[in-house]
Amino acid sequence: MSDSFFFSFIPYAAAGVAVAGGVHRRVTRSSTPARGSREPWTPAGRAVLAGGATVALLHLLGLAAPRAMQAFNASPARLFTLEAVGLIGGMLLGWGLLSLTLRRAREGQWVMAGFLGLLLAQVLTGVHIAVALRWGSAWYLHVSVPYLRSLMAFQPDASLMAQTPLVFQLHTLSGFALLAVAPFVRARRGVAVALAPSPTDDTPMLATPREGTAR
Repeated sequence: MSDSFFFSFIPYAAAGVAVAGGVHRRVTRSSTPARGSREPWTPAGRAVLAGGATVALLHLLGLAAPRAMQAFNASPARLFTLEAVGLIGGMLLGWGLLSLTLRRAREGQWVMAGFLGLLLAQVLTGVHIAVALRWGSAWYLHVSVPYLRSLMAFQPDASLMAQTPLVFQLHTLSGFALLAVAPFVRARRGVAVALAPSPTDDTPMLATPREGTAR
């Protein structure tokens, strides 16, 4: 299949699956109100939260205000600082996801472990891009932003994406895959995965407090 198919059709297919999954989940979800979790976050959970917020913010800023980011990157010092912040955020996110993925795999929660593993692969390709290709926050504005905006305008232009390295193409496509499967992952389970076991609970160390009390 051509690159045009991958980057012109798959994004809309992923969005369609995500919308269908979200509608199905809303229709079939239980009416029982969810209780708020007050358990402390694990170090891995904090790393995912901090790293994810940093990486997401940088991506969204480039998409929402590309001219402002381009002006900010005009200074080599500022560009280096932005790259360093993004790399640190990606490494924190990767470490946290690896820890949580292994934890869920040990507990036999394969669906959640698989989703976290897919997210980890997405992050690792991003870290590789940041290290091997360099200055991603600069050329991201001239490659990814025009492509994503063409998708939002329903006029997909995959010409620039077809010229990018394979690892960057995989990074982009895995992002669409995450979009498609995200509605099928239970949000409360996703939060519980980052919570520390209760120190007063007698359940195994790898169990969350809510899972332990549910037995």
